[in-house]
Amino acid sequence: MEGKILDQQTTVDCNPDMKPIINVKSKRKYDIIIFGASGFIGQLIVMEMGRFSQTYNLTWAVAGRNTEKLQNVLEKLYKTLDGYEDKKIDTIYADVQDIKTVMKMAQTTSVVINCIGPYYIFGEVVVKSCVFTSTHYVDVSGESVFMEKMAYMYNRQAEENNSIIVSALGMESVPADFGVEFLYKNFRGELKNVDIYMSLYDSSFTLTNSAHIHDCSWISFILDFATRKQRLYYRNLLDKLTGITRVKPNSSKILHRQQISMQNDNKEWCVAFPEPDQAVVARSIHHAKTKDNLPYDFDVQNYMVFGNLMTALVGLFVFISTSILVLFKPFRIFLVRFPTLSSCGLATKTGPTEEVMENTCMSLTLIGYGTTSVYSPNAYIKDITYNDNTTSRKTIAKVIAKNPFYGLSSKAVVLGAITILKDHINIPKGGVLTPAAAFRNTQFVNRLIDHDAVVFEIESDLITYKQQSKLI
Repeated sequence: MEGKILDQQTTVDCNPDMKPIINVKSKRKYDIIIFGASGFIGQLIVMEMGRFSQTYNLTWAVAGRNTEKLQNVLEKLYKTLDGYEDKKIDTIYADVQDIKTVMKMAQTTSVVINCIGPYYIFGEVVVKSCVFTSTHYVDVSGESVFMEKMAYMYNRQAEENNSIIVSALGMESVPADFGVEFLYKNFRGELKNVDIYMSLYDSSFTLTNSAHIHDCSWISFILDFATRKQRLYYRNLLDKLTGITRVKPNSSKILHRQQISMQNDNKEWCVAFPEPDQAVVARSIHHAKTKDNLPYDFDVQNYMVFGNLMTALVGLFVFISTSILVLFKPFRIFLVRFPTLSSCGLATKTGPTEEVMENTCMSLTLIGYGTTSVYSPNAYIKDITYNDNTTSRKTIAKVIAKNPFYGLSSKAVVLGAITILKDHINIPKGGVLTPAAAFRNTQFVNRLIDHDAVVFEIESDLITYKQQSKLI
């Protein structure tokens, strides 16, 4: 299967007899079902679901094709958390290769949390099943081609069936999407453009031979490179259909130095890193302007922080060479079949240890540039005309998360499902949405903060006065 995984998709033609049903909570047995709960990320989501379901009083179940593995996951939950002495969490058989079982599962719940990746290969069947049964759907996908294909193919039908479909509820792209929202709300002026810098680091140095990511994350990463042609195809279709305009890359900043923190004067080397955050944020901005009628008129570009020049050059070389080599089938097969070897130990089938996950941190620095109407403290008011009072403002926001790959992702996707259930009045009735488009007017971010998933803060707010008028 590994050899074919990048050359196929699991898709099923729509059955005309499968009519949508009204998504009324009282008609569904479960509030939430975790599909693919026995996988690496699925098990982590089950643990978060176990905690949050008690806080928010939810009914839930787990689903997958191996009910024995599902039961083992639940046994671990029962031994770890209090409140599950009755051991009554249901297991449901559903196989992503059999749409009838997925459809049957979707009809029993209000929200499906889909943990089965790569999503470009296996995700469409689940999205289609949810749309046709008026069921809501969330996942942690960071695969641009999957997200934009689903938006193009299923948005209209999801709107008609009142089905909310939200991807990217993880490290990609919750911090970036809501970091932009946070910066916009705290920018006291007219925001023109935003540069986002992602930095990954270890909170404490520990000698270990553990991986840093699971091999499914590695395969999704490779898939993003391998499907560039398909990604651009569906992106162009989506943009023409909806009228989205996307910022063109700044060639002068593909490799550049930037001061990331105001705490010191150090400049670090950074590389352009547009996928998937930049694509998700572009859709969120478009939704804000066209659907929510908000005065969003700014562009966003994303970068990865590497620190020194040598590391940045190596990173840039790896990105470019990988994007070329994945065009050749033998190389794709090698990358997928031997994730540990091809990733130099970064990814394994067992994934990172709990210690490694907890030590991994992410800092997202958002630098907003724009204008503001503030008078210079040295200006004499009579000398200021209407055209003189516009000055430059630069506001820097930070989004910080511990264990971003799996801790943040497992919390964010469960809280996304909970937000759909609890804040439905403030969410669009249906559609294939980005995180910010779906949850802009909800308590989603507050829930993330309350449950220690992320920290939002303003680090700096600098005004540069355009004109100094003479004092009399």
